Amino acid sequence: MKKILLFTFFIINSTLYSQDKKIEIQEYKYVIDSIYSTNLKDYRTIKVFLPKDYSEKQKYPIIYTLDGKWMFEPTVSESKILMDFDVIPKSIIIGVFHKNRNEDLGINWNTGEFDKSSLNFYNFLNQELIPKINSTYSSSGFNTLVGHSNSATFCAKVLTQKEQPFNGFVALSQNLFGNQLQEYIEFTKKTFNNLVFYFVASGKRDATPRIESGMKLDSLFKINQNVNIKTQHSIYDADHSGIAGRGLNNGISHIFSEYKHYNDWNDKLIDSLLAKNISSVNFINEHSKKMKSIYGINFKVNQDDLSLMQAMTQNDNDIKSVQDYEIENFGKTKDFYATYAQFYEYSKSYDKALEYWSINLEKYYKENTSFFYYRRPIDLLNKKMKYPKKAIKFAEKWKEKAPEYSQNFNLKIAEITLESNLKKKVGLKAIREYLKNYNKESDTDLEKAKELEKKLKE
Repeated sequence: MKKILLFTFFIINSTLYSQDKKIEIQEYKYVIDSIYSTNLKDYRTIKVFLPKDYSEKQKYPIIYTLDGKWMFEPTVSESKILMDFDVIPKSIIIGVFHKNRNEDLGINWNTGEFDKSSLNFYNFLNQELIPKINSTYSSSGFNTLVGHSNSATFCAKVLTQKEQPFNGFVALSQNLFGNQLQEYIEFTKKTFNNLVFYFVASGKRDATPRIESGMKLDSLFKINQNVNIKTQHSIYDADHSGIAGRGLNNGISHIFSEYKHYNDWNDKLIDSLLAKNISSVNFINEHSKKMKSIYGINFKVNQDDLSLMQAMTQNDNDIKSVQDYEIENFGKTKDFYATYAQFYEYSKSYDKALEYWSINLEKYYKENTSFFYYRRPIDLLNKKMKYPKKAIKFAEKWKEKAPEYSQNFNLKIAEITLESNLKKKVGLKAIREYLKNYNKESDTDLEKAKELEKKLKE
């Protein structure tokens, strides 16, 4: 692989000023290479986009786009958006350029077979380009082929080849010739060890044969019973070129449709897992294995996945296992103790909850910006553990250490005294201190305080 340029920029990395307006310009890089092919007996140019923070220690799916002259940059742009929002895993993009696209991509209109030059080009992809890329970059082994128009028809032909090297296909405005449709039907009857993803996009304002090809495939997709073939056909109000603009994002998303994170809003999933007695840690671990099996990647669990695991906790053992998982994968964040204090409360492990609230306060009370972190353990002691005296002592202790919240503490002490029929002098002392120091800027309730004083005097 001969490197023509080490890198170039799609966008200049600089900041421009126009009178009083500041314009920030972002950058991203690609490598331009030239590969000599013994199959083609000629060179082919490729462009390589590496995702941000690319590392040889990680494995990346690779998206190959044909018609690199006009499809490479849109494929990079759409893929980058999806990567940035973690819709798809970080991936490498390869743009393949043609000297004569009709020769590289030609399919016999009568038979639907490769012609001599396109077969050579397919062999170049299979036997030369992919092995070179795999030896140069950190490939996960999951390859996607993207094509538009003639290159989409070429994609459909590659899909049905024996031992072809791609797992995903994005065919934008394809046409099928000769025996190609029947080849696809036969293809769906095969047994596959891995998933195959196939996305087809058609346009209402495209050429009639292309729309018809899409609709025929659409009918087959609807009756597909091969669980290892994941298909989708989308039709857009678009012309021939517009299909690429409309369908590219959806196509790439379909290829990575098994890649997903979970969260605590998925009540149906949570209820299902709990009903089957499946632990959250096992569920996420199995999902990680699945991502490795399908896409060849080391799935990186995020905070959303963790929230699902936390939402499934029902007892101390569950909480402990999720805690251990979080520490191993994320470490202990500032919110660690406060978060698990609440989960211990939900599981009615009140002593453990109080322990965690207390640890959180001891570690972070100087950084606290909300009375919430004090109110919760006070309410825990008073309402759930039924220890109002201890709740008052807890409040008095922290009032001394966090005087910025003294008004909140005083109001809380007065409330507990009144509710619990304790010695009213403790409550009166607190509420009078509150009224004496009342500040309009405070987020506490003056009228409520006056009412408390009135009742405590009775």
